[in-house]
Amino acid sequence: MISATRYSIAELHEMYDQFACQCDETVMYDRFLVAERAEGFHVWFQNDSEPYLDLVMGFSALNFGHRHPMVMKAMEEAVRTLDHVHSFNCESKLLLSKVLAEKTPGTAQKRVYYPVGGTMAVETAMKLARAYTKKTKMVSFSNAFHGYSYGGMMVTDDAIIDKGQYAPYPGEVLRLPYAECYRCDDEARCSFQCLQIAERVLSEDKDIAGLIIEPIQGHAGFIIPPKEFIVGLRRLCDDNGILFIDDEIQVGMGRAGRMFAIEHFNVEPDIMLLGKSLAGGYYPISAVVARAEIWDCIAASGSGIGSTFVNSPIGTYVALEVQRILEEEDFIRNAERIGAYFTRGLKYFERYGNIDNVTGLGLTQSFEVVKSKATKEPAPEIAKEIQSEALRQHVIIYVGGVRRNRIKFIVPLWVKKEDIDMIVEKLGDILESVLTKS
Repeated sequence: MISATRYSIAELHEMYDQFACQCDETVMYDRFLVAERAEGFHVWFQNDSEPYLDLVMGFSALNFGHRHPMVMKAMEEAVRTLDHVHSFNCESKLLLSKVLAEKTPGTAQKRVYYPVGGTMAVETAMKLARAYTKKTKMVSFSNAFHGYSYGGMMVTDDAIIDKGQYAPYPGEVLRLPYAECYRCDDEARCSFQCLQIAERVLSEDKDIAGLIIEPIQGHAGFIIPPKEFIVGLRRLCDDNGILFIDDEIQVGMGRAGRMFAIEHFNVEPDIMLLGKSLAGGYYPISAVVARAEIWDCIAASGSGIGSTFVNSPIGTYVALEVQRILEEEDFIRNAERIGAYFTRGLKYFERYGNIDNVTGLGLTQSFEVVKSKATKEPAPEIAKEIQSEALRQHVIIYVGGVRRNRIKFIVPLWVKKEDIDMIVEKLGDILESVLTKS
């Protein structure tokens, strides 16, 4: 029988050592912490009365912060109404579909489907691209992250996952260079070599079904490309009969200072993927929004698209309320305005020789940790020191990117200037402790 008695940290650590999978991101931090409760910006851990400032926010799943009262209320209402009814419609699903179809870029008729989690949305988009175009190959980009399923790993950068242990993979993927301008040899005179390579590959190979791209790369550390790059790729897809798949799972839902990050580039995707904060982090729902003609190429019988908990009444109910909250509370405009203020605060840290390439669009904020600004050589070991020192000072940060040297900062969309001032001050203390050692 499982006891309700509270266990000591030592006992929980022993359980972790014996029974818990240790191949996930619990090993990312160098301290064993057990979360107890959370509120707003903060998380409390067992045996520690002082809260930790959370600058990861569930990798953008918690765009409203921890336990936002409006989202909590929506969740409470959802579970009181309807739990799960497979193979039938519910009102919230249909209303949410109407809202998302009308809000997403483009005037064409669209249809919406709600898988569980982002990686299933990626899988669904790949199925749609192949079914619609009758082609087989996919295109993705350096630094890309699209999930841990077989399909998701196919289109994720090889440097992120040790893929060899899971081979072979179910299909061919062509990898193109993302417009990571900071590390581009062509940066000074930018002739868009990345687009030139894309044009050659996309025009020569006639078996490409879809191109999947993050308009701002999330896992990579919020890498923001120039507008011309995204616009150019859209044109190349049009010229070559390739579907343009916009993965907004991490950077959508207001994070980039627009409802959808792709709006910064004035591009209409053929398929858009949403997730993480779609239901405020309270339910693992995602959305695949595509033109009706693309969805309509899939037969209703034997479609191969589905799962037990898709089209969740709970998830769609909360997601519908999230759409209302975003509009009524003006959180998206706040993200744009406060994001610019946050970027200016982070720019101050470029006075250190190891901090460079501060970037921000809305609340996609990050910087690079390097050994030298002259060489731009990544310094993952220094980035790890910064993460460890942050934890000692009760701040949770994430070190990511394919070089493990990019630190991104994720805060709620309702953040205020005084909150940013507090965050920048804490980050200053952390960097001072690490970067000024004798």
